[in-house]
Amino acid sequence: MAERRLRGTPAAPGVAVGHIVRYVPTRAAVTTTTLKPEEVDAEIARLHAAVTRVRERIDAARTRAAATAGAQEAAIFDAHLLMLEDPAFTGEIERRIREEHQPAGRAVEDTAAALREQFAQMGDEYLRARAADIQDIATQLLRALAGDEPARPPEFPENTIIVAEELLPSDTALLDPDRVVALVTERGSRTAHVAILARALEMPAIVGVAGVLAQAQEGEGAIVDGDWGELILSPDTDTLPGYQSRLDVARQERARLRSLHALPADTLDGVRITLLANIGTPREAEIALTHGAEGVGLFRTEFLFLDRPEPPSEEEQYQAYRHVAEVMAYRPVVIRTLDVGGDKPVPGVHLEPEANPFLGIRGLRLSLRYPDLFRTQIRAILRASAHGNVHMMFPMVATVQDLLDARQIVEEVKDELNAAGIPYADDLPIGIMVETPAAAVAADVLIREVDFFSIGTNDLVQYTLAVDRTNAELARRYDPLDVSVVRMIAQATSAATGIGKSVAVCGEMAGDPEAIPLLLGLGVRELSMTATSIPRAKEIVRSLRIADAEQEAQRRIIGGLSD
Repeated sequence: MAERRLRGTPAAPGVAVGHIVRYVPTRAAVTTTTLKPEEVDAEIARLHAAVTRVRERIDAARTRAAATAGAQEAAIFDAHLLMLEDPAFTGEIERRIREEHQPAGRAVEDTAAALREQFAQMGDEYLRARAADIQDIATQLLRALAGDEPARPPEFPENTIIVAEELLPSDTALLDPDRVVALVTERGSRTAHVAILARALEMPAIVGVAGVLAQAQEGEGAIVDGDWGELILSPDTDTLPGYQSRLDVARQERARLRSLHALPADTLDGVRITLLANIGTPREAEIALTHGAEGVGLFRTEFLFLDRPEPPSEEEQYQAYRHVAEVMAYRPVVIRTLDVGGDKPVPGVHLEPEANPFLGIRGLRLSLRYPDLFRTQIRAILRASAHGNVHMMFPMVATVQDLLDARQIVEEVKDELNAAGIPYADDLPIGIMVETPAAAVAADVLIREVDFFSIGTNDLVQYTLAVDRTNAELARRYDPLDVSVVRMIAQATSAATGIGKSVAVCGEMAGDPEAIPLLLGLGVRELSMTATSIPRAKEIVRSLRIADAEQEAQRRIIGGLSD
């Protein structure tokens, strides 16, 4: 068979050589017959029994994922458990059975379809990808209702390349990473949980490969290039040796990066760079330390607020923040207050649909609009500061007045804690995300009101270039190295370092090998990134001289040309 090349979206980097295995999971049959009134109670009892079985199966999937991919990735299934308990899901299923007399299977399908549609309409790429999680839970409920036994790990041959229409997280948790070397799907996105699991397993993955099931033959030899998003079917004799060589180089590189764990992130001329981790759940704190993180530069708190019927309590937030603070001990933990808005709905917070949610009520604007929600989170952060080196950070700051209003609320909450005799760190540093052009331009004014800056390059690039970073058609225009973006970063960095205050970068640029020398040349000395990116970033830092980096940064500022 002649060589064929199919393209998709890179979801997990790396190269794999193996043989195609088509993965088509069985689907449970669903009856559409309307229930009789006297059958409703028995059907609801059948649903409750299925929910109990699925809960047990999710727990088992979490255990498998923790053993193969790590605790961070296993936390994906914690979100599944929350969704399984969410009245917006299981409560709606029960309502359809009781009021519409739908059989349980049909009620599950219809409820899941409605929720998937809601997620699909969201502006945030990460949240859109959660539609697959809804489908995963629905599929498991349907299997349990049908009386199917728990899924067993399939017995794949060595060097298996899985080809599927879509892989659900529970499917992926069953895969043996010693035998499965790559994943290719027709649907999905790089923010889907399957892609996250694949990256944790260092398993190359490509999503969105149109027509791959129709073209890939069972047992056919293939190459997966997760760096470029290319699947090569029946590679010819001229193609294969080059990829085998890349595999050998990748193995050597992984060994080299592991050897850097205990070494400091010092440049060749002795400048110490602090490498921090971005985390999204408390469990990720331990994972960050295993990759050499010197603290947490961005603790996203949204996980506490999403996929649940009501906002978290002060105590629940406090315990989550305290856990990370204690794990990190003396190391800094920068906790970002709630960063959601029109594209990321929050239970208990009513927001009217916005024509442009990225320019609407989000980030700090939302917190100031709902002060009770904001005060609760501030109290929890302040209480956690008594247990470690906690910093507080506000997102999406665009005006000095918004910052002053937020700081006033912090002072009022401190007074409340003092009156109640509740301990906290009175000298807790407060900073802001610099992720709007307004904040970058007014950096010299804003820095006088805070202790530090953290530059969120994802949104800064988006707003500076007026490019939606989720729009695939505009991907080539989303350029973090554009002269306008570089100047924004330079302006904010200069404003902070000029008066002796710290500035970090916590967007994707922080872990980008091409961007790291530029950021150091601009004066940034703290980089916060995905934990798995830290070893490579350390290798880059240790190969640089600051003088060379500064020269390159000046070239970018003046000429603005990307290589």
